[in-house]
Amino acid sequence: MEQKLAKVTDVAQKSFDFVVVGGGVSGCTIASRLSENPNVSVALLEAGNSHFDDPLVSVPDGWMQQVFDPEYDWVFRTTTQEKVVNNITTPSGGPDKSFFWSRGKGLGGSSALNFLFWTRPQREEIDAVEALGNPGWNWERYFAAAKRAETFLPSPANNFPEFRELYNKDSVGHSGPVPISFCRTVSGAELYFQKALEAHGVKTIDDGLGGSLTGTFKAAANIDPRTGTRSTAATGYIVPALDRPNLKVLTAAYVNRVLTKKEDDDVVATGVEFEHGGNVHVVHAAKEVILCASTVKSPHILELSGIGNRNVLEPLGIPVQVDLPSVGENLQDHLIFTSCVFKMKEEHGFVTSETITLPEVQTKLRSIYGEAAGPLSLACTGVTFLPLHTFSDRADELIEKVEKRIEQNADKLPPGLKEQYEQQLKLLKDKNVPDLEIVVFPVNVHPAGPPKPHIGLLPSIGHPFSRGTIHASSSDPKVQPTIEPNYLAEEIDIDILVESAKFIRKVTQDGPWKDVSEAELIPGANVTTDEQLHEFVKTNVSTTWHSSGTCSLAPKEKGGVVDTHLKVYGTKNIRVADLSILPLLTVVHTQATTYGIAEQAADIIKADHGI
Repeated sequence: MEQKLAKVTDVAQKSFDFVVVGGGVSGCTIASRLSENPNVSVALLEAGNSHFDDPLVSVPDGWMQQVFDPEYDWVFRTTTQEKVVNNITTPSGGPDKSFFWSRGKGLGGSSALNFLFWTRPQREEIDAVEALGNPGWNWERYFAAAKRAETFLPSPANNFPEFRELYNKDSVGHSGPVPISFCRTVSGAELYFQKALEAHGVKTIDDGLGGSLTGTFKAAANIDPRTGTRSTAATGYIVPALDRPNLKVLTAAYVNRVLTKKEDDDVVATGVEFEHGGNVHVVHAAKEVILCASTVKSPHILELSGIGNRNVLEPLGIPVQVDLPSVGENLQDHLIFTSCVFKMKEEHGFVTSETITLPEVQTKLRSIYGEAAGPLSLACTGVTFLPLHTFSDRADELIEKVEKRIEQNADKLPPGLKEQYEQQLKLLKDKNVPDLEIVVFPVNVHPAGPPKPHIGLLPSIGHPFSRGTIHASSSDPKVQPTIEPNYLAEEIDIDILVESAKFIRKVTQDGPWKDVSEAELIPGANVTTDEQLHEFVKTNVSTTWHSSGTCSLAPKEKGGVVDTHLKVYGTKNIRVADLSILPLLTVVHTQATTYGIAEQAADIIKADHGI
């Protein structure tokens, strides 16, 4: 397969209709879709390697060996955070005031590194994007595009059939490039948390992909049940397209900047400068340059190319081509409380990332799956999405508090943020729209001692009100941009996490969960008051690596970087088409959302050029 990739001589100093920067989910999708037309030439540049036939990628839980390894992971790092401590997703497993942002480096991007969740947003969340002044970016259009990315395949067997695999055939795709299914190996604890939730009025839903999320269910995953291996954007979109003579895919190509010229009042991209093998090269773009480089790198590349806030660029000595202050602004990310962990009773045979290594557990799984089982691996599948009113008795009080804060600061908010907050408040008040996710997490990221069945019940903020920034810190493309997520800058975010931790304790203190768990290991018996829990949560959180918003889709005067055709304001032929365009973060894991954005982007580009 490697021999089908382009050599640098196939790309350098050559001209292509479209140059796509970044071989992650969006880049692979768009390059593949555009090159379906044999009369259109496409170059795809990816900074990482191909990782074809690499077991750390193909085995679903290989991500545990990829994380923090620069061969697979960009290992971005944030600034020191004032209000929170990252207590687990660090190379050492120890606390750190800075957060490590793992992002997939290689063909497939983060689809090769993520936790495999395949979840779609709530309908109202996507419609809120349209309400911000983006006609056409609504649920119906997204839903149709997203389903084109996938082929749903039922799993032939699983180790806990009582944890039901429920779906609606009309809510999944049946002929797309990426095989999805339900993971066959689960911990088993998901079933008991589901029963505990039901005892507290939370419904188990039978369609987690159709735009109505509130409830608890088994999530689909980007796993091919025929092989038991991970499905990535590379295996789904690029591998089948490598024989196309009009598509050149170059790996180990680190993009420095977009090359531009002035044409009337607009900037026109003429090509892309990239480094390969220690040498700097240029590839020419006849029609467009399309940035699909991630929430971190897309704004970074724009700024290195002179497109951004003059006050950021000029001190770095970067000539200003387009003064666009919104580049790198409006950063949002899911923050998750990582320390709600239980020791489970061993007689129930729960499977965790530790116990799956035991010979007796592997023998049992092989007996279920048969000889053609493929790799034995575990994935997170238990998810619950809840509106604020479902898990907090203080919902109305918290909403009133954040509403007053927004009103008091309305004249100080940056362009567009007031409108975003209005949409967020509308979602927060809607008792059918989830504001929180709880994940059943059977994984010990930093195991020590003999294998034990430990299970985390981890809540994550769905719609953070805190906003951050990503900006170039140097004119040197190899210097990482400054990532300032500004975690918990808005008090409502910590309030929601604390309320969610209290709800989890309420659900687990008796009934179905209590029957199968020995003890709450952390926070533990010493954390009892609201004040203690508040302090404990702040020092035990992590990113979920779901950042968005730094090249927001919005009217220019409302903080937008791209218009509804995804063209960067002030340019004629530069687009951004990745998760960075999402102006409001949705409650779900972002993989399937990004595929949907990319499929929509491909439709738009084809229509604009009549191809």
